[in-house]
Amino acid sequence: MMADNQALAPLVERLGGRAPLSVDDRKALLALPHQERLVGPGGYVVEEGEVMIGWHVQLSGVAHRHRISADGMRHIVGMHGPGDFLNLPVTPPATSEDFVQALTRVRVAVVQTEDVLALSQGRIGIFRAICGEIAADISIYRAWISNVGRREARARIAYLLCELVMRSHPGGGADGCSITLPMSQVEIADATGITTVHVNRTLRAMQAQGIIRRHRRNIYIPDWRALTRIAEFRPAPWASRMVDDRFLP
Repeated sequence: MMADNQALAPLVERLGGRAPLSVDDRKALLALPHQERLVGPGGYVVEEGEVMIGWHVQLSGVAHRHRISADGMRHIVGMHGPGDFLNLPVTPPATSEDFVQALTRVRVAVVQTEDVLALSQGRIGIFRAICGEIAADISIYRAWISNVGRREARARIAYLLCELVMRSHPGGGADGCSITLPMSQVEIADATGITTVHVNRTLRAMQAQGIIRRHRRNIYIPDWRALTRIAEFRPAPWASRMVDDRFLP
């Protein structure tokens, strides 16, 4: 077990954005004993059917959550970045129903369930922060369902770009912000429920319309509000997402 004084800083920053944490609360979270592991791009952080012992916290990098349908099709149902609990809203030990796969180099910490529960029961600030994180995750999952429901392709891709912006900029999106896509067009297709060909055409159309500018995987957004209007994007659930330079490939 490790007790690196700063290793869990992404988790502390995340929870501190959900509810006020005292100095002692922050120190208690940073002092949690944990085990760390590194997962390379394409590797599995969590596999379907795996029994997850302890709370899994993503410390750096970017990963996606997906399921495989009976016909072998992959459906990406969420993204993960620094500070994310990978277990929510289930209390471990529990069997994972999804795969979590690394898109970039990912670092994960595993904290014992008893230690997290003890902190949340003894410190009201930490309890409220965890509840806030659960509520935010549920809101984000609902937004993903809505995004692949009845929206047209441009809105679906715009929504995904908005989420990636919120995950990579501390103050949220702004005119002139840019990101480096951690996803291929195949992965964008699996996350938006459209074909790879349609993804390519839609990105080209968005560029021609001046909604985005792109060079390879670098995306520049000249008008942030225009992108959020197209996506019907509400930034509140992502507001406390922590930035880490290692999040970008």
